[in-house]
Amino acid sequence: MLSDAGPALLSVTGETRLYFVIGDPIRQVRSTQLYNKLAAERGIDVVFAPLQFAAGDFDAAVRGLRSFKNLAGIIPTIPHKPRMMDVVDKVEPRARLVGAVNSIRVEPDGTWVGDTFDGVGYVNGLVTANRDPKGRSVLLVGAGGAGAAIAVALAEAGAARLRVVDVETAKAERVVAAVQGAYPAIAIDTGAVVPAEFDIVANATPLGMAAGDPYPIDPETLVPGQLVTDMIMKPPVTPLLQAAEKKGCPIQVGYQALVGQAEANFSFFGFN
Repeated sequence: MLSDAGPALLSVTGETRLYFVIGDPIRQVRSTQLYNKLAAERGIDVVFAPLQFAAGDFDAAVRGLRSFKNLAGIIPTIPHKPRMMDVVDKVEPRARLVGAVNSIRVEPDGTWVGDTFDGVGYVNGLVTANRDPKGRSVLLVGAGGAGAAIAVALAEAGAARLRVVDVETAKAERVVAAVQGAYPAIAIDTGAVVPAEFDIVANATPLGMAAGDPYPIDPETLVPGQLVTDMIMKPPVTPLLQAAEKKGCPIQVGYQALVGQAEANFSFFGFN
């Protein structure tokens, strides 16, 4: 079983391999803390560090990362996941279907291999909490990198019905088309945000990270007893989840998805 994040006893030397978690903002990231602790516990000579750069500096930052000889991997987060898919040398099938990369392994010859584990971690979090999505219906709000990954993972896990919504309708339509093509058994569509029709309501947007953000879903439309989930790491319990609990809904916080994807990421990096 994975440990909770806590102090990591790191021993960083000139032989330590580097992994950067990249994003903008970066303050919400918790994977560095968890992954460093897991690496230290297992005696793996690596270190994970946050690296913040804006979308406007993306090309320059990638050129810089390419020059580091002790770089072993990259974990992209908001807003860099979709663009990283265009700069890796090899894209694994799941990431190609999702249209975004959230994990990059740097091979000994310098090749960058990209995959995505946001959705895998989300589903693993559900299963670990005895909330297997197989045969269930899900309303997914947000069709960016995380949302697309969740949609693919839910279809792969056997969810019966999925509605994908996004303020950018074209994004949601692209996700629906991709999932429908790969998993024809699932009933998937875009449409109105009507939580009462679904067993699980999932937020995969950034709304809730910043103070004063509007709710991604009107809490008054939630139904007591339905599961409400969020992918946001900071705050640990978002305003949406707080409101959902007051409505009598069980919740899954973003950290559970992070823990759920840790083993998949470590395997991808060759640690297992």
